[in-house]
Amino acid sequence: MTTKRPKLYAVPASAPCAAVEAALELKAIDYDRVDLPPTSQILIGPVRYGGTSVPGMRLNGERLVGSRLIIHRLEALVEEPPLLPLVGSPFYAEVLEAERWGDEVFQDASRRIIVAAFQRHPQAMEAYAGDKLPLPIGLLRPAIPLTARVMAMRYKATDELARADLKALPGRLELIESWIAKRVLGEVRPNVADLQIGSSIRLLLSIADVRPLIDGRPAATLADYFPPLAANVEAGVLPAEWLAAPAGP
Repeated sequence: MTTKRPKLYAVPASAPCAAVEAALELKAIDYDRVDLPPTSQILIGPVRYGGTSVPGMRLNGERLVGSRLIIHRLEALVEEPPLLPLVGSPFYAEVLEAERWGDEVFQDASRRIIVAAFQRHPQAMEAYAGDKLPLPIGLLRPAIPLTARVMAMRYKATDELARADLKALPGRLELIESWIAKRVLGEVRPNVADLQIGSSIRLLLSIADVRPLIDGRPAATLADYFPPLAANVEAGVLPAEWLAAPAGP
């Protein structure tokens, strides 16, 4: 068990931060959350928790960076409820592979898509920040367009890549649904892969232009492990041609 309240360093609406927060709540671990303005983790993170990305955590003297590392550390500290199948079980390797893919592929894609939306509508970032930031949003508002540009550079959220991510989304949802069909994902009690993938689906569902691509599909149910985001990117922000179905033969 933990002996000191963990401190979670997060950015509002971040999918990997939401995954860690869900793990903390499932494990009934009391914690403190510190919200950082987007991109400020590049400067603040190395001092506070030893990294330049979020989530970061200080846990019993350790400094941890990254949702997978943090969640696995929590799993080792608190056994119940388990977020991993038993080692050697038929699902163990597939859950780890789905978790890796959710972190390394799907999460990056969802981030590029929403950052591309923020590039076109920077003020939408205000709603995602809500009242969680340490400074009044009025003081941060003049910097929001610049923050959106910095995020685009940091996450390589070019129009070309974001459009490719949207084109790939149906195939990626089919992969997720193949895992759901095999019961690797989507059970009553979430596992580490559900947290990684479901948090990104929750984020994508907050983009009105993207929501119709996901709504009603089995993959959409993974967002149910998380409270819905109060914010959204309104319809019409992303170019219509990015969302058009491929032409038939």
